[in-house]
Amino acid sequence: MPLLRGDRPDDWRRYAISEYDYSITPMATRLDVSPKDARLFMMTDDRWKFMHAEGGFPPMLFDLRNDPMELRDLGRDPAYGEAVADCYERLFEWARRCAQRTTVSDRQILDRRGKTRRKGIVLGISDDDAAEANAEILSLYRGKARQRHI
Repeated sequence: MPLLRGDRPDDWRRYAISEYDYSITPMATRLDVSPKDARLFMMTDDRWKFMHAEGGFPPMLFDLRNDPMELRDLGRDPAYGEAVADCYERLFEWARRCAQRTTVSDRQILDRRGKTRRKGIVLGISDDDAAEANAEILSLYRGKARQRHI
C-alpha cells in the first residue's frame, strides 16, 4: 500500500522495463529476423529511454530531459557509452530477477522441499514395497471420494 499513499519503498526499482515480441509482425520479415531474435527490450528511467533489439542491431538511447520527443538517437555516439553501459546493466539486472515464482513465497518453497511433486494416476501396484514407496500419492485415492477444484 505504500505506493498508493505516494511513498516509495527503499528497495523500489527506479526504472521500468518493457519487452516486445514482434516475431509474427511484418517488421520481422522486413528485417529478416528469426523468431527467437524478434524481441525488443526497453528500459526507461527519469533521464533515459534505452532499447535493445536482439539480432545484432545497435542500441538506441534517447535523453528524455533534453530530447523529450525522442528525435535524436544517441545509442551509437561514443560520448554516451557510459549511459548505454548503465542502461544495459539495468536491463541485465532485470533479466536475472526471479520471475518464475512470483505467486509462491520463499516460505512456501521451503515448506515444499523434500515432498513429492508427483501428480497423476497410479496405474498399478504390484506388491507391498511398491505400495509403501507410493504411499504419499496413493493417499489421494484412499477414503471417501472428494471433489477437487482446479
